Amino acid sequence: MSEIPQTATTDPTYVQDTEGPVLAGRKYHNVATSSYWLPKDEEEQMRLTGAHFATKELFGGNYLSKAKDHVPFEEGAQVLDIGCGSGTWIMDMATAYPNSTFTGIDIANVFPEKGGELPNVTFQIANVLEGLPFEDESFHFVHLRVLVAAVRKEEWPFVIKEAARLVKPGGCVHFNEFEPRESGSEECRRVLRAVETVMEQRGQEPFIGTKLASMVGDAGLEVIQKDGRAVDLANEDSVSKTWRWIWAKSCSSMMPMLGPLLKVDEKAHNSFVMSHIEDMVHSHGRVHIKVTLTRKPTEAEKQ
Repeated sequence: MSEIPQTATTDPTYVQDTEGPVLAGRKYHNVATSSYWLPKDEEEQMRLTGAHFATKELFGGNYLSKAKDHVPFEEGAQVLDIGCGSGTWIMDMATAYPNSTFTGIDIANVFPEKGGELPNVTFQIANVLEGLPFEDESFHFVHLRVLVAAVRKEEWPFVIKEAARLVKPGGCVHFNEFEPRESGSEECRRVLRAVETVMEQRGQEPFIGTKLASMVGDAGLEVIQKDGRAVDLANEDSVSKTWRWIWAKSCSSMMPMLGPLLKVDEKAHNSFVMSHIEDMVHSHGRVHIKVTLTRKPTEAEKQ
């Protein structure tokens, strides 16, 4: 199994919010209105950091290419990251575009202390499901990534409309979502079906990544670019090796919820994950990511 990319190995000191519940040794948030079911501990923040760089490598950048035609990143853009988690996407972007200003929001205070060293970065606790404390049309670019495990099916229209409210006319809203599509051996498919089942039990839409393109129009957004990648974990290129590590860490984070469905005792979580990754490699199991780039038309364009 490959190591995490060197750029993602820095382990900043994370500031945790008030203690939430602990399940199978993993710490969870205590926001009653949220359906988010992954941990909030340091191990999870490291996974999110690694997932950022793995996603960046997979798609060749931090956003789909056509965004640059509409967003003044170089000159100075206002950028919002909804559900920013460990803040790695924001800090990577803020370093690349020092003239732009970046704001990250999340329901849990897992923000890196070193974010304060970047003058163009701000983090704050906020819940998109309650509406965000920003004026209409405040941002040139709004970024949302892997909210599939945080937003219920019926909440997605509100989330999309909130992102559309906040983006300036001519600006972009960028969605990046994981999908638990079945692949690999029957045992691999059983694990992926369990991920799907947990999401459905919590009222979530496992395949929102594919469905977003048909939903954004109701919020006044237009799709300008789509991309979907399926990473074959059996391949020996750097992308596939990195995603083996990410999927292993993802499974470890999900096991407190998946364990009962898969009938895996807590003490066997680690060995089960190791066996699953080996099976995914041997049977060409895949990890699926869908990205949708949308744009808010200007008033003149609506004429």
